[in-house]
Amino acid sequence: MNIDKCPLCGCEEIGEGCFEGYGGLISSKSVLPIPQSVIASVCTDCGYIIAMRVSQPEKFKKKKNKFIQLVL
Repeated sequence: MNIDKCPLCGCEEIGEGCFEGYGGLISSKSVLPIPQSVIASVCTDCGYIIAMRVSQPEKFKKKKNKFIQLVL
């Protein structure tokens, strides 16, 4: 996603930061609660958070069942 300017104040200088550790996002389906970093695009004038995304989105996909059920 390419962000050119802030929708709130019109500033064209957008910075990036991240939430890590306790501020990370954990999948509700996760067996091991390992937080993923959340990357935020921020307006450098007014501080508005324009967008947020996780660093590893594939960690939030549904896991396929690897076990085969035997029908007798």
